[in-house]
Amino acid sequence: MKSAFLLLFCVLSIFAKAQEKPAAYALDDEYNLWNFQKADTAYIFADLAYIRDYPNLEARVIDSLTQGNQVIIKSAAYRGNTIRGFYAPWHEVNYMQDNQQKKGFVWLGLLALNGSKNNEGELFICGFKKFRPATAYSSSYYESELKIFDKEQVFITKEIFYANINGQSGIETKILPGMGLQNIKNIHRLGFLGEACGIASQYYYFGWNGTNLIHFPEKMSVSDAGVFYHQENILFPSEHKGDPSMIYKNIIEAENSSENLDAPKYKEIKSQKKYIWDGKILSEIITMK
Repeated sequence: MKSAFLLLFCVLSIFAKAQEKPAAYALDDEYNLWNFQKADTAYIFADLAYIRDYPNLEARVIDSLTQGNQVIIKSAAYRGNTIRGFYAPWHEVNYMQDNQQKKGFVWLGLLALNGSKNNEGELFICGFKKFRPATAYSSSYYESELKIFDKEQVFITKEIFYANINGQSGIETKILPGMGLQNIKNIHRLGFLGEACGIASQYYYFGWNGTNLIHFPEKMSVSDAGVFYHQENILFPSEHKGDPSMIYKNIIEAENSSENLDAPKYKEIKSQKKYIWDGKILSEIITMK
């Protein structure tokens, strides 16, 4: 009898352990900026990303992929982990390795937020390196990078920037032409979109000269219906049709002076920032008042 009890106990223990692994497959509907759907193409952002046999940090590593490699999203998001200071779920992906199609799970934070190519087939991807919480001297931000690869997926260069993200609901990327600027092949614009009152839409611009990425002026817009709005607009030479070395940032700050929020009367204050591009270096022109 005792032996039968021990046998039953062992069987139940094995069965319980067998159930632990599927439990990690619980779906998680929590919103994230990547917003990947099944069959979407994604790119590895991290220098090295581990592929695991199920969606958990304790799972066995079955493969690794380097930055710029392509994967196909094959599942909805699974319950995630907080790594490098920020939360992200897991996805099952398909990928090619050694001329074979394989599958596994990858933590979403290792994937690029976006992937865009210019007319020459050069790939631009952006992702998060680490979340930096607010301090007494600065607000919180994501330490981020924009990376470029040639058409053979060979890494060319990268540039660090600090993304101010707080409640944005999506991203938008666009590769613009040189916009009339000397020695600029493309301008990469990355937007973090705020679609609710009081949530800013933040845009980051980078000039690409074929060798290096150059930080260009950023812009943002934010509003609270019937209360205020703040709007910034960047004008490049091909848009303002003036001096080909000049970039302008036009700023409008408006506040409702009426107590009736349904019929606001905005008082606008307009200003402008000026930048000069000499073909190599961008400088802000400071006007003394």
